[in-house]
Amino acid sequence: MITSQEWMDCPCSKKPGGLEMLDLISNHSFWSSCILIVHLTDPLLRVFRIVGNEKRPAMGYVYAGIYRAKETIKKQLVKKEDYIVYWNIIDNRWEQQWHVPLHAAGFYLNPKFFYSIEGDIHNEIVSGMLDCIERLVPDTIIQDKIMKELNTYKNSIGDFGRKMAIRARDTLLPAEWWSTYGGSCPNLARLAIRVLSQPCSSIVNKRNQIPFEQMHDSRNCLEHQRLIDLVFVQYNLRLMQIVQMNREHDPRDPISFDSSNVVDDWVSGKEACLQDYGTSDWMALDPPSGNTMLLGPSNDEAEDLGAGFDDDEIFNRVKDVEEDNIEDNVVSQ
Repeated sequence: MITSQEWMDCPCSKKPGGLEMLDLISNHSFWSSCILIVHLTDPLLRVFRIVGNEKRPAMGYVYAGIYRAKETIKKQLVKKEDYIVYWNIIDNRWEQQWHVPLHAAGFYLNPKFFYSIEGDIHNEIVSGMLDCIERLVPDTIIQDKIMKELNTYKNSIGDFGRKMAIRARDTLLPAEWWSTYGGSCPNLARLAIRVLSQPCSSIVNKRNQIPFEQMHDSRNCLEHQRLIDLVFVQYNLRLMQIVQMNREHDPRDPISFDSSNVVDDWVSGKEACLQDYGTSDWMALDPPSGNTMLLGPSNDEAEDLGAGFDDDEIFNRVKDVEEDNIEDNVVSQ
């Protein structure tokens, strides 16, 4: 692009900003850094696509997605002093916002991941599973029954060991797998379906504003009436927030669109400097069709998480971050 005649004839190419851009684009280290950024961010974007997947509830896949992201970064950077910097960022954000027992329980109850682990299950995953049992099942008698049924699940006893059930670990959704083959463990199956059916909201990941009519046409896991109620509550909540924020300022009509704080999805900058110099192939761009990168490709990202979760360093990092946070809180007090 920077060697084309259109760019050479453009007045901006002679300005300091244009010359700086030319030096930057011609610098090989710049493109090497771009490649590294892509390799580091792609596994994290995969996690967001899994979370925002509309085809399957994501609760059984988030924990595995975080594991794979850290594993990919480790393989990419190799040296511990290099990848540990990014691990710290991921671990701190995970602990502050995402780390809840449901994610560990979802991993534990997902047969695709559970049976792929060689050796003992890591203590953090087991603790998350036990936390969910205590919180979601208040009846102590049912808790004891679930603990007994866990042994049947861990040892693939009964229907869990059928060849059909083994093949279905990779083909059925986790909740469907439990509904089909968990009849011998009714209490555990009920809890598993409840956990694995939980979605993980990723509304902030989608910048495109979807019209109300399109929400009804698209396939949604929420019932039709419940969707209407949620939209009603959200719209009124936004209006109430606008009134509260502007109560001390100039009076405004809360239902007036003109008086609302509207933030456009697209920010218009200066016009392109080549508008008077014709067009060329490198300038011919297809119009955007939506945030396809954020929403993910047509294939299911959860299918690519694979098997095998045997890197103890990844699990131990989360524990180290928890201990560091406890020490920081003690020092601050």
